[in-house]
Amino acid sequence: MTHARGLLVVALSLTLGGCATILGGKTQLITVNSNVSGAEVLLNDVPLGKTPLTATIKRGQTGVLRVRADGYQPYSIAMNKKISTLFWVNIFSGGAFGSSTDYSTGAMYEYEPSTFMVSLQPGRQSNSQRSDWQRREGLRGFVLLNSDALVSNLAMGGGEFVDVLTKILAVEPEGRAEAVARWRAEYSASKTAAEFAERMVAELGR
Repeated sequence: MTHARGLLVVALSLTLGGCATILGGKTQLITVNSNVSGAEVLLNDVPLGKTPLTATIKRGQTGVLRVRADGYQPYSIAMNKKISTLFWVNIFSGGAFGSSTDYSTGAMYEYEPSTFMVSLQPGRQSNSQRSDWQRREGLRGFVLLNSDALVSNLAMGGGEFVDVLTKILAVEPEGRAEAVARWRAEYSASKTAAEFAERMVAELGR
């Protein structure tokens, strides 16, 4: 995973969650997770199961992957289609997550090979609710895509990525040490990067 100094990359490409293993031969194991537990996952309109999902598919599978759940906007993406559009967020100079982000139909973050996190957007939201949703999912993407560097910073007690996290979570200087210790404990209690990201999203409500 690469990290650009000062700028955080969130890829709007296919997303699934958990650890995945590539199998030999003609099949591939993928893991699909979502901010909505029990979301239905379909490949070419054939159900694969519900999130959190681990499924075996044909290697190099083409077609359309769909993720849907009652009350949420469905998300669809072409399998093996590399989306080049990225949005960049400069927390140090800009504040929150940029207006250039297209969250109109959800977002997906690829943070490990064949490992994805699908963020489904509720079907009906006020402007305030939509803004809150964008902030949560932007934070989730930041933690997933930068988890290695973030964990390294936490172990040292600080660093560039911890600085960004304190800005996102609006931590006051006097509360920084306590927050870092809490986040370190949250990481230790997490079994996967997706779980750690979920714990960090929960920090928004503190």
